Amino acid sequence: MSNIKLSHMSHWKTIPYKKINNFRDFYYEDKSNVPYYMDWDKILRYHAATGYEGIELAPWDLSEILGLFHTPKEYVDFAAGYGISVSGMFHGADNSFIADKYDEVLQAGKSAIDTCKAFGGKHLNMCPANNYYGVGPLDDEALKNAAKVITDIGRYAVDNGIQIGLHNEFFCAVNKENHHKFIEMTDPRYVFYCLDTAQIAILGDDLLKFYDTYHERICTFHLKDTASIAVPDEIRYDKDVEIRDDGWRWFWEPGEGVLDFDGLWKLLKKYNFKGWVTIEDDGTPDLLASMALSSYFVKHELGKIY
Repeated sequence: MSNIKLSHMSHWKTIPYKKINNFRDFYYEDKSNVPYYMDWDKILRYHAATGYEGIELAPWDLSEILGLFHTPKEYVDFAAGYGISVSGMFHGADNSFIADKYDEVLQAGKSAIDTCKAFGGKHLNMCPANNYYGVGPLDDEALKNAAKVITDIGRYAVDNGIQIGLHNEFFCAVNKENHHKFIEMTDPRYVFYCLDTAQIAILGDDLLKFYDTYHERICTFHLKDTASIAVPDEIRYDKDVEIRDDGWRWFWEPGEGVLDFDGLWKLLKKYNFKGWVTIEDDGTPDLLASMALSSYFVKHELGKIY
């Protein structure tokens, strides 16, 4: 386990306070658990208490964080007081496949890298294109456009001590029919891969074969389980497919779905993986319960392997 540093993807949504000093007063306002999730002091204590060393930030967090902390350094210093560092950030390369949008996409990528660096992150995990609905399928020319701009973003990232990791969503315009082709179009010196274990399985790839094939490029993980393997195209390509209002969950805590994490961890051991592994609990109704269960599984079950 010493080779693996555990991070948690921030899906806490609105956290309006740095630290609540009059917690009892907040509690008595509505006598619920809401005040337990209203300040960064408690959120970071939850991270430390459940065995995490890092947090991965999302772009939708930044305006709120900077509104509270004013500068990335102030947030970094505050988190460090709890033993937590920023492992990286997420970024979507929207319109990467449109040649006329090259400058705009490149600048957005560079800006995200600058922000990631300011927060001390090491990974910028990047969805390579828009959602499939209304955009896909992408032809070879569109794939080349996306590969070019993402490679150039990756070159800037490496120059700044950051690794960009391709992160495919199962509903992304880069999808099952061209996923591997797209990876090969990018320059391995500058473009790495963030393996989201559930997304790749829902997409229709074999998780273990994928890691075995691309282990040299896989620099980090979004770790989560699923019980939905190789979902049909007509579902994956539909509008807003990830968002369900009927309680259906695509994603589960590691160990609660059907993915072979024992097999994956044996491969991590075989290839001597070292670095950040981020638990992502999107879709859970209880983030704190999920982060605790996930940490336990990684440290106490998978930790027996590696």
